Amino acid sequence: MPKFTIDLTAAAVAKLQAIVARHNADNGTALTVADWVLLNLKEIAIGEELGKTAESIRRQAEDDANAATAAAIRAERDRLLASLGGQ
Repeated sequence: MPKFTIDLTAAAVAKLQAIVARHNADNGTALTVADWVLLNLKEIAIGEELGKTAESIRRQAEDDANAATAAAIRAERDRLLASLGGQ
């Protein structure tokens, strides 16, 4: 597996530590700065693919919701018509 080494100033590390501490508090995690950097790089790497997939999932959920709504309205129409009796 390729390995990368980066140099950071103490000031940059201090700022990253504050960001990571906030991230850990918000998410119930215990990431180190290195873990957090790696996670963010991986998220950048998958971002475009995830965005496309999320849009596809959103569209499918919207289509499913619209179909369920239309079916529920048709069922209620049929019930109301039936409640009037006759033909």
